[in-house]
Amino acid sequence: MRQTTEQPTAATRSSQPEAGRPDLLLVNARVLTLERGKPAAEAVAVTGDTIAAVGRRDQVSLLAAPGARTIDCQGMTLLPGLIDAHCHLLATAASMRGVDCSPDAVSSIHDVQMALRRRVETTPEDRWIRGFGYDDVSLAEGRHPTRWDLDQAAPNHPVRLDHRSGHATVMNSLGLSMAGIGQDTPDPPQGLIDREPQTGEPTGLLLELAGWLRERLGHSGDEAGFQEGLYMLDRMLLSYGITSVQDAGPDNGLDRWRTLGSIQDSGQLSCRVTMMAGASKLQELVSEGLTWHSGDGRLRLGHAKLMLTLTTGALHPNMEDLRDQVDQAHGMGFPVAIHAVEREAVEAAASVVSAGDRIEHCAECPAELVAQVRSTGATVVTQPGFLYWNGGRYIQRVDPELQPHLYPVGALHQAGVPLAFGSDSPVADPNPWPAIYGAVTRTTRDGTKFPPIAGMSATSQEVPVTAALRMQTIGGAHADGSEDRKGTISRGKLADLVLLDTDPTK
Repeated sequence: MRQTTEQPTAATRSSQPEAGRPDLLLVNARVLTLERGKPAAEAVAVTGDTIAAVGRRDQVSLLAAPGARTIDCQGMTLLPGLIDAHCHLLATAASMRGVDCSPDAVSSIHDVQMALRRRVETTPEDRWIRGFGYDDVSLAEGRHPTRWDLDQAAPNHPVRLDHRSGHATVMNSLGLSMAGIGQDTPDPPQGLIDREPQTGEPTGLLLELAGWLRERLGHSGDEAGFQEGLYMLDRMLLSYGITSVQDAGPDNGLDRWRTLGSIQDSGQLSCRVTMMAGASKLQELVSEGLTWHSGDGRLRLGHAKLMLTLTTGALHPNMEDLRDQVDQAHGMGFPVAIHAVEREAVEAAASVVSAGDRIEHCAECPAELVAQVRSTGATVVTQPGFLYWNGGRYIQRVDPELQPHLYPVGALHQAGVPLAFGSDSPVADPNPWPAIYGAVTRTTRDGTKFPPIAGMSATSQEVPVTAALRMQTIGGAHADGSEDRKGTISRGKLADLVLLDTDPTK
């Protein structure tokens, strides 16, 4: 599917049209507005970066200023810019230049070592080597690599290898030393340092400690490589039709806000960015005069991100602390976005959120829990792309009774839950089209369909294409409170537009 992403600026105009009147016309298009009650049109007029009119070509053309640029869309399909409502922007940029250790690239720890050795040959010893996407279950050894495995490949470079889930990291001995992690280092409250049972020596495996590592190490990696990765990511997102992203980092604070601000000011990233704020970072942001929706059209401050996990075998934080965190965020003017994957976490999140808040992932959500989620009025930001990318693994390893309820987009949609899609990249590819396919068909990339809910039709968890497109556009805008400015092709909204040579609804 060939696609073009258009964010009109003054630089795209062929001449100087009359001020105040449309200076860009897109005509001869199949315009899918995704606006309820106004499903289709054939032309769009744009003034500056704002949609001025949507309708028939003859009507829209009358509004244009002399000298306005006209784009003949040649019958192609025009959509609102797609929105990735949950990703990790800078981690994805870093991964673009990292060592690919995904199941598509490696099948054993030996393969991981060989991939790292190849990178060692071109990397100065004072530079970090980062690998991304390994899956312990997919490795022939059926386990996580250890520090000693990585030492064999790169004894003189600090190495960090991130799990495909984003919730585990393995570091070699030099990397652990640079992070200040040793035998006497206590486990941080939010995660675990895996250790040898007999000696207590760290094995190199770190669970749920990405933010903790960031505070200790800062940006590990070479700056030139990161800048190249950022450029590659920008091109990739535009090629997919993504014009807005929402960064869901749980440790986002003032430093990250300034970093993203510098990136946007420099023009390195074409997408509009909403940055969620880490719950522990709210005070430092508020002290600088920042609150929910601070910023501008290029960078905006979003929800307070809370993590709710079962890594240690019990909910962290516990319910009392979770309520306190939610109350604190609300008291500071921030709605919350709660990371909740497992059923217990989803149930806990649903007991504390309300309209305007978000539940991130909602991966395990049986029918009886769907009603509870609906009653909150909160938006669910979920990842049907995981059904496509990881579905084969889920079908092999997840309890068959739970499989119909994984990422249950159909049940949530039928119940009236507001929905948005996010890629969770770099955990998965940021390409939104496999996610839409996963929501519409519940089919994995190897062609296997997920089983239906017992006693229901085979399509009970599927959604119509148009509904899925809305979840990837206006759903994302609703999730971060920007539905008045984007998400549909409507007069007065931003002219972030995607042109496809194929109509995805046919």
